[in-house]
Parts: sequence; structure tokens; C-alpha cells
Amino acid sequence: MVILPRQSGKNELQAHIETYLLFIYSSLDAEMVKVSPTYKPQTLNAMRRLERVLHQNVTTREVWKKESGYIYRLNHARIFFLSGGPTANVVGATANLLLSCDEAQDVTIAKWDKDFAPMAASTNATRVFWGTMWTSKTLLARELRAAREEEKKDGIRRVFILTADDVRKEVPRYGEYVDSQVRKLGRRHPLIRSQYFSEEIDAEGGMFDARRRALMQGRHEMEDKPQPGVLYALLLDVAGEDESADDSEAIELRNPGRDSTALTVVRVDLETLLDDMIQAPTYNVVNRYT
Repeated sequence: MVILPRQSGKNELQAHIETYLLFIYSSLDAEMVKVSPTYKPQTLNAMRRLERVLHQNVTTREVWKKESGYIYRLNHARIFFLSGGPTANVVGATANLLLSCDEAQDVTIAKWDKDFAPMAASTNATRVFWGTMWTSKTLLARELRAAREEEKKDGIRRVFILTADDVRKEVPRYGEYVDSQVRKLGRRHPLIRSQYFSEEIDAEGGMFDARRRALMQGRHEMEDKPQPGVLYALLLDVAGEDESADDSEAIELRNPGRDSTALTVVRVDLETLLDDMIQAPTYNVVNRYT
């Protein structure tokens, strides 16, 4: 399990590892499978990157071959590049050495479990999931939890997570770029948290995050009638959330978050301060209708 911030060298690292494995296992009948969420552009980009590394390496540049448009061979070792798109036909490949999934947060769990996971069965081959953090509902997050459970059992490290703070130590200009994005969007922006600081953002998929929901808790009784001089807000969430839906149209249509329209009536207290001393109102729920 390897989780890296956006544009921090993840795909370059993969290409070098793939070149290394092709070389050291070149005398064996070793097969690897590399899965990307789409064929165009992600699978094509991954193949071009591997070609460049193979050509730059003096031990491989004269001996590697390309077969059938998506297979790279170094003597007897091969790596297959496949699309993880919902409609991609990938049945038949075998990964007896390595099964690797790039951008695993964008490959559906159903597609992976049905079409790709069995490819490693014959040898119980190593599976590596690469990606950038998103929500806990993704394939990446599921495999992250499973890897952490295995770590607890035997103490062998399986999870490698870096953030923008780790990358800036090696690439100062990367840190400067991230700082500019934080100034523009804010440290708690979902894209900043997930793409650069490797934090899950489940709460941002709905209408309120956990921080905002905490402000909605009150000890008062439900109110049926408005009180004079009190400020109220009517909060309408039409048909639930769409943010957690998959890119696939079929998956999106059955997104369980899109099941109702919710109207929440809240009483607003403008005097409340958040923990970090940023001025913001407290919302005390008065009533809720779905």
C-alpha cells in the first residue's frame, strides 16, 4: 500500500520498480499485471513512462520488447498493462509475480474483486495498491484498512503514506506550490486534505462535515414555532449527496446517498467561536424533515 500526494513522483517510482523487476526476473517465467483506472490516458501514460525508463537503463535498453500493444517483455519476464474501467474486458491475464493497481481510489471495488483479484490466485502473488487519498468508500481505503490489520498481526510494514510535508523535504519547490494552494483554498479544503496531505474526507461528501455537525448539537427541546427575535436558517439538501458517487454512470445512478431531500431548520447563535478561534455561528437543530 503506497499513498503519495499528487504530482510527487508516484508513477515515476512505479516505472523504475517495474524495470527492476523485469530485469531481475528476466530468466524466469514471471508475469506482472499493472491496472490503471482508464486506458486513455492513464494506461497509455504508464506504458510510455515504462518505455522511457527501459530505454534510459543501460541494462535493459537493447533487450526489452513490446508485444500486442500492451505487454512489455524482457527475455522471459512480462508485464501486462490493463484498464480498470467498468467496461474493460480483462479476463485471462495472470499475475504470478505482482498485481499492481495504480490510482486505486478510482477503480471500483466490484471491478477489482471480480476481474482483477483472481489474477494473483495461482501463486498468491504480491498485490500493491497505489493512489492518493479520497474517501473511506474506495478500493484504496478498503485495502489500506486490511493492510493495517495485517500489520497488527505480524508487525511487518505494509503501509507507506507520505504527505506534502514529506515531499517538501526533498523538493522545496513542491512545498512552495502546496503552500500557495493552501493560502488560496484553505488547509481544510477537501482537495488540499486529500490530494496533498493524504487525509480521508468522508465528511465533505455530504452537506456538513463532522466539525459543522458538532455545532448543530444542542440541549434545547424541539421547537414547533419560531421565537420572536431569534435568527433561523432553513437548510435544504436536494436528493441527498452526489459527491461520493463513482465516475461510472451506472454506479452513480444507484448511489445510496441520493435517496431523499432533507430540510433542516436550525437556530443560529452568532456568538459562538470554533476551537481554532475562527468566528462562525453555532447551528442548533430545531427540526428536520425528509
